[in-house]
Amino acid sequence: MNVRGLGWIAVLAAAACSNITATDEGVTTLILFIPQPAEVEAGQTLQLHGAAVNADGDTVAVPIIWRALDTTISVDSLEGLLTGVIAGESGWVIARTGTLFSDSVRFEVLPPVDSLVLVAPSLLTVAIGEDSSAELTARLDGGDPPAPVAGRRIVYSVIEPVFASFDARTVELSGAVLVRSTTTTSAGTTLPAIRLLRRSGIPSPDSAIVEVSAYRPGGTAVPGSGQRFVVRFENP
Repeated sequence: MNVRGLGWIAVLAAAACSNITATDEGVTTLILFIPQPAEVEAGQTLQLHGAAVNADGDTVAVPIIWRALDTTISVDSLEGLLTGVIAGESGWVIARTGTLFSDSVRFEVLPPVDSLVLVAPSLLTVAIGEDSSAELTARLDGGDPPAPVAGRRIVYSVIEPVFASFDARTVELSGAVLVRSTTTTSAGTTLPAIRLLRRSGIPSPDSAIVEVSAYRPGGTAVPGSGQRFVVRFENP
């Protein structure tokens, strides 16, 4: 199999050590397939993947051994299962086959998140003469008992109306966008706050829907993701 044709997304290529030309099996390079950004929650396990490649760009069927370089993370040496251990820290992982080593990869260990909660009312009204909604506030909680979690991302997306193009939008989120990713503070909410705005000089829709989501490393949605704010616009 030739890895040049693989449609991998978010990969990190690790070059072989400069003083090694090839292993006995002809391997010249290790390629590590790593989620981007390279993050893992404390207590979460992610599957890492790697490929040993020869000088022709073809994969070679040899064992790949994984190793954590500190105690912030742990990794199963044969299976490549990486687990976050200490939240708020970063850890390093490396892979090898025979005498050929990859570059080390840094993982950030994030505090775990258990739920996304809407703090603001899910139904809001923008009165005539007002340019924006009230704050569309959502919060991320984790732990037992639940407590706000800082340093995690919440994604706001305008899903209705559907616009033919970006320039055709009649409403927008703070920052003149239709999708915005923001990071939580110690209160578990985002700063600056997110609002939905009318576009100046363009008739507003009767209503719009903003979906709110958060994701764990690897792409799994946090429970509570997909909740929506419905914003009604009063028009003359």
